[in-house]
Amino acid sequence: MHLPHGVFRTYNMSMPVCIRSMLLIAVLTSSIQPIMAFDAIDLENLVRGNDCLDCDLQDADLRGMDLRNRKLAWSRLSGTDLRGANLSSANLLGAEIINANVTDADLSGAVLQGVDLRDTELYSVRLMGADLRWSNLSHLDLDLDLEFIDLTGVLLEGATFKHDIKCATLPPKGGWGCQARSAGP
Repeated sequence: MHLPHGVFRTYNMSMPVCIRSMLLIAVLTSSIQPIMAFDAIDLENLVRGNDCLDCDLQDADLRGMDLRNRKLAWSRLSGTDLRGANLSSANLLGAEIINANVTDADLSGAVLQGVDLRDTELYSVRLMGADLRWSNLSHLDLDLDLEFIDLTGVLLEGATFKHDIKCATLPPKGGWGCQARSAGP
């Protein structure tokens, strides 16, 4: 059979259609696996009470866990549910906690230096004595008072704080670039 120019035969005539269909279904279904962002071994070690340095705990459910004094430095916790977790005095140096839920968590005394907290929910979080130096708190909506917390080098661009205080880009003459929003006319 002669085919017009540019048209190619894309099937194998020697294999019956039903066998080709079953083969295709077998290949497609064998490659489907549940998608888990976190490393199961890292999560198991954490649950057993071990420290977890440079762990992948993305999208893990850590609600209400007691993680006091744990070392979680450089870990990936993006998308993680940390609601009500106790992370007091935990070391989260350089951790990535983007788009996580940390509502009602206790981070008092925690080392949060260099932590990326963009788009994270920080409602009713205890931060007394936490070290947030050089962290990224940009584009957060916080119901926190950050009194008595060292904010040296903290990125606050786009963050909104309690009492309707909004942070813009840093002003050229210094300061935080945060001010109360005007009520408008």
